[in-house]
Parts: sequence; structure tokens; C-alpha cells
Amino acid sequence: MSTQTPARRRLLPQLAAWRRVPPSGAQRPKRNIIMLLREWHSRAGLLAFAFLLWLAVTGILLTRSVDLGLDTARVDWPWLTQLYGLHAAPPDSGFSAGGHWLAQTNDYTLIDGKPLPSAVTAPLGLVFGGTPDMPILYIASPDSVVLVTPDGQRVDKLMPPILPVSSVRRIGTLKSDPHTIAVQDLDAYQSADEGNTWTPVSPTDVDWSQARALPAAQQQAALPYSKPRIIVEQVLIDLHTGRLFGPIGAWIITIIGFVAIVLAISGIWMWWRIRQNRKRLTSR
Repeated sequence: MSTQTPARRRLLPQLAAWRRVPPSGAQRPKRNIIMLLREWHSRAGLLAFAFLLWLAVTGILLTRSVDLGLDTARVDWPWLTQLYGLHAAPPDSGFSAGGHWLAQTNDYTLIDGKPLPSAVTAPLGLVFGGTPDMPILYIASPDSVVLVTPDGQRVDKLMPPILPVSSVRRIGTLKSDPHTIAVQDLDAYQSADEGNTWTPVSPTDVDWSQARALPAAQQQAALPYSKPRIIVEQVLIDLHTGRLFGPIGAWIITIIGFVAIVLAISGIWMWWRIRQNRKRLTSR
């Protein structure tokens, strides 16, 4: 039979807990530097993993961009163009002939607001010719003259030596005969048979095609074809450097680079220290 009083029985658990508490001056076990580095490595490594994977993937794609066609591929995703601060901007000028309008966007050549199947590089003039039964539009560029129907179907493409000039500077029609076309580089030549034969002509006898302000209706029709497009390779470069997200993105990539350097150096140091400790233990 226990002789302990109820008060003593209540006090004993408190005394036992008090005895288990270490003295205030007792030192706790120290954590060595390798343990601290391992813990830091695990946390920093998880943080840097996603960014390093990002850099690795974009780096691989950049090195193979030509083979994959990324140096010419373009995208016009709205969220991406907003990041670049780009907005659709229709052309404000074009060329007019025979009641038709020619306009040029970054990727399309438009006749009356409709794109041609193949864009004309740097068009510099438009004239109207042909016959009433088969009207033809002549679109001049520095190296050729493209013949199309008013609905955009290509009829022919005139290039040297069929053209009498090595480079086209401008195109027009004779003032005395609007159905006779003329082209000029240094010298001017005329043709009344759709470019099959050419004869010299005085530049002053020609009504040369000139750029004019594009009407509002034509600008509105060109708007869907005026969306900015970005080369995929450039997007990858900006992703790789972080510049796609502005100065903050570039700084994040810079910091991650420094973190990766520290991880590499400290990892080698930890490996060396652990190896030295093992040697000491085996030599005892």
C-alpha cells in the first residue's frame, strides 16, 4: 500500500520533468559546416532547378534553331506581342491605279485589302493596264514587275533580261496612252504588249506611280494582316537571357547564374572535405 500523500503524487511528475531539463549553461550540439552546406544546397538547388532547366532547354533550342527553322518561323500570339509592346498598325500609304489600291504590311502584299498568294518584296509602284476583257495590274519591285489580275491571281513575273533594266526604280504609264507601261532605272523604257518588247521613252512623257495616303476603308481592311509577328529565335534569346520580362527578368537570370556558381564551388568543397574526413577515419 502506497504511503505517498496525494499532494506528493501530484508533485513527482513535475520534479521528474524538472530533472530532465538541461542546465542553462549546457551547450547544445554544434552543427558542422558540411551539414549547413548540405541543407543550403538542398534548398538553393530546388530553387535554381526550374531556372537551370529553363536555361538548358532554351539553350539547346538556340543551338539547333537553324535546323529546326526557328530562325525564320514567326508567331503573332497576342500575349507575346503585348510583352514586346507591339500592336497592329495598318499601313498609312499605298499605291492606286485603275480604282484599285496596293498596300504592304510586314508579311503581306494587299490588293484592295486582300492578300496576294505570294507577297511582293518592297513594292514601289502600281499601274493599271491590259484590256477591258482582261485587266492587269503591274506591281513593280526593285528586281521585278509582277502581273496580277484585280482579284490577285498572278499572271506573270518580268525579270531581267526580259526587263530592259537591271533594277527598277519606278513604274508608270504613258501620258498619251495609259495602257502602255514604262519602267525606269537610269533610262526609261516603254512596252505596249505586257512587257514582251521594250523601246526607249522620255521620262517626262510618263505618269509615274507615286505613294498616296491610304483611305480609312483600306486601312481598316489591312488591319487583320498588320499584326506584328516575332521571330521564334528572338523569343528564345529573350527567354534565355530573361529580357523577355524586362530588367527584372534579366536580373533574375543573373542572380541564378551566381547561385549556380556558388553551388558548384561549394559542392566541390564539400566533396573534398568529406573525402578528407574519411581518410582521417581510415588512418586511425
